[in-house]
Amino acid sequence: MLNILVIDDDKITHSFIKRALENLFILHDVFSGDEGLQAAKDLKPDIILLDVEMPGKNGYEVCELLKTSEATQNIPVIFLSANRELRDVMLGFVAGADDYIVKPFQADALRAKLNVISRYHEQNEELSHQVEVAQKTAYTALTGTSDLGQVIRFVEQCYDITNYNGLAQALFQVTNTLQLSCTLLIKSIEGDDFHSSKSLAIPPLERELITTLHDEKRFIDFGGRTQINYKNISVLIKNMPLDDADRYGRIKDLFPAMLGTADAKITQLDTLNALISNTDEINGSFLMVTDSLNKIKKSINDNQKHNIKIMRDMMMELDLQLPKMGLESDQEQYILDRIDNAITEAHDAADITRQLNTSFNIILDNLDELVVNQKQLQDNFSSLTDTSSNEEKDEGYTMDVELF
Repeated sequence: MLNILVIDDDKITHSFIKRALENLFILHDVFSGDEGLQAAKDLKPDIILLDVEMPGKNGYEVCELLKTSEATQNIPVIFLSANRELRDVMLGFVAGADDYIVKPFQADALRAKLNVISRYHEQNEELSHQVEVAQKTAYTALTGTSDLGQVIRFVEQCYDITNYNGLAQALFQVTNTLQLSCTLLIKSIEGDDFHSSKSLAIPPLERELITTLHDEKRFIDFGGRTQINYKNISVLIKNMPLDDADRYGRIKDLFPAMLGTADAKITQLDTLNALISNTDEINGSFLMVTDSLNKIKKSINDNQKHNIKIMRDMMMELDLQLPKMGLESDQEQYILDRIDNAITEAHDAADITRQLNTSFNIILDNLDELVVNQKQLQDNFSSLTDTSSNEEKDEGYTMDVELF
């Protein structure tokens, strides 16, 4: 079972947490910030539940000390607080918390939060080695390329990008070269999609914060972090170089060019995906209408054949029966005239049926042509989202002029 360290000066909170988590986790209780710091170093718990408002060191101060200590910096921290304002959530995020629970909370909500943080921590453990190797490879491959050269390269790559994940990875090639740790939010017709430049799981608190700040102004600076927002995309830079003013300013100058291009690319991908989807629906409708018209045409033809058969059977029967009826001449004449009228009407109906068949054939031919044209349109849309295997790809990027 996982070890949970609870740092809170309120005994009632400890009792509630114990009832909610007993038999699921191993709990360790302390009642002040200083005790919590020592217990975290000694116990090395899997998760820390930390109260914000405490005598002495408050939760923000304790969290900052935990995250700056090599012994405890990787332990996930969940804040417990009665404050629910955005400012309090941002302070918790700046302090290094992984999630934030507002008091009072339900036992089920607490257990769910712990399960999410536990899975997030396990994923980070599994991925950390792979990420380290991948970063070293990326840094080596991109050594010597200038900042602006990377931005230009990103803009060029955007022409061939065919999906949202490819766009995120192209952007992270640049941010990794700049040694920036970033989280990306892409808002597309498929929904909100989060990406980490470190290929790690993104904490729930970080997801909530990025989503909340997305609708704010273009640049939002807090601590060593900057979030840059466009309509379809937001990037949170988590390690802005506050001690290097020139590099700080250059980074903020470079990102609008990349994010503006990425924003336009997302709009293009959304449009293409919507058109392809609509084309599929239209093709399906055309085929359904064509099938219905063919059935109607067949039904009319079958009815006409049936009517003709009835007339023929009647004529054969009259040929046999009239001589036997002993009718007067005027009676026979009446019957023959009535038959002539029926035959004339049947011929007229046959003519109408032929006209209907001609009209149906014209409609079906037009529908067939529309289906072919629609299929061609769909193929054209699809070709825009397919990379051609016959084209030679640029294997690298070099510049003759040093830009910085």
